Order: sequence, then C-alpha cells, then structure tokens
Amino acid sequence: MEQDQLLEEGEMLLEGVRKHWIVYLADTIIHVLGCLLFIGIAGYLSMRGVIPFLSADNKAYTVMVLIFFVIIFWTSFFYFWTKHYFDVWYVTDRHIIAVDQKDMFARNESFMELVKIQDVSFEKNGFLGTFLGYGKLKVQTAGSDQEFVIEDVRDVEAVAHRIMKLRDTKK
Repeated sequence: MEQDQLLEEGEMLLEGVRKHWIVYLADTIIHVLGCLLFIGIAGYLSMRGVIPFLSADNKAYTVMVLIFFVIIFWTSFFYFWTKHYFDVWYVTDRHIIAVDQKDMFARNESFMELVKIQDVSFEKNGFLGTFLGYGKLKVQTAGSDQEFVIEDVRDVEAVAHRIMKLRDTKK
C-alpha cells in the first residue's frame, strides 16, 4: 500500500484523513447534470433540425457526437475525482504526511514532525460545513513558515483535537 512506502521503519500509521463525502457528491451532481443538459440540448436541436449533421437522417453521427461528449464528461469527472480522492493526510506516531494530488500523474508529499507542531486550527464555513462537520484544517510548525492545509476534511474538529493531543504527548 502507498502509506507503507511513506512510513519510516518502526513508524505506526494512526489515521488517514480524507475529504468529506459531500465533495465527491457535489462533483458527481455537477458532472451528471452537465452531461444530461448537453444530451437534452443536442436532442432538442436534432429534433428541430437546427444542426444538420445531428438530424434524424444522420442517426449514426448523432449517436457518435453524443457518445463523444459523454466520454468527455466522464473523463472530466474521473479527473476531478482523482484529484480529490488522492489528497490525503496520514497521521503517524511521529509525523503528519500530506499527500497533495496536483494532477493525474503529479503529486507532492510533505512531512511534518509532530514535535514541531505549534498550532492546529480548523474552520467550518456555511450551513453544510457546520451541519455535516467538515471544514478546513491547518497545521503550523514552530520556527518556520510551513503550513499544512487540507480543505473539506470530514470531522475536522475531532481530527484537530487528535493531532493536538498527539503533539502534546510527544513533547
């Protein structure tokens, strides 16, 4: 597994911190609605004969164009899902390891020692963030400008308290 490759010898993984499921649901809804909207508009225009190659006489072209755009929407959905899903923090007994998925095939990995953590803060914004308990988590180190930030963390308040408790036991 990926997290095993990031751990030092003897280091124990305590928790994987991921984004809230609402982030994935929002992306899914946006992509499905976009796809349905395009199919609806293309169907309406082909019935009206506005687009010549999307007419009832050229069914093969119509189907080909619709399939092409559905593939584009699915590719876009997969791209955004990958960027969100592979953003993860691993909290160990020694470090916080931040894996930031930048692109499909590019990511950054950062390590922060628990003993160097100075401050942990979180923000819950809006009705959904407050009601569902997700928000932005920030961890700062002492003596440096390094800051770890992850957006849309599920149960952000509990995660912040666990990190602070781990930090306090390491000092």
